[in-house]
Amino acid sequence: MKRRRKRAPRKIRFFIVLAILAIPLFYLGKRLYGFADALSEEKRVKKDIIILQAENEVLKQRVDEYKKGNLIETKAREDLGMIKEGEKIYLIRKK
Repeated sequence: MKRRRKRAPRKIRFFIVLAILAIPLFYLGKRLYGFADALSEEKRVKKDIIILQAENEVLKQRVDEYKKGNLIETKAREDLGMIKEGEKIYLIRKK
């Protein structure tokens, strides 16, 4: 006489299969969320790099102007009111 193996009811099998499928999906979903977050972070960092490179170029140009000496003389004349030797000063009074 053959013994029949008892099968688990359909509902139990369904939940077991569901659990077997859900665990990897949960893990992969978590990884995909992390991947999407990393991509958005990368885009933000690339924008920051572009902005900082532009600021760096502006600062390099200012340093070059200071090295030439023209900017220093202009600043001294305008901001501090300095003059070169031998120059005459004309003061205009406002009424």
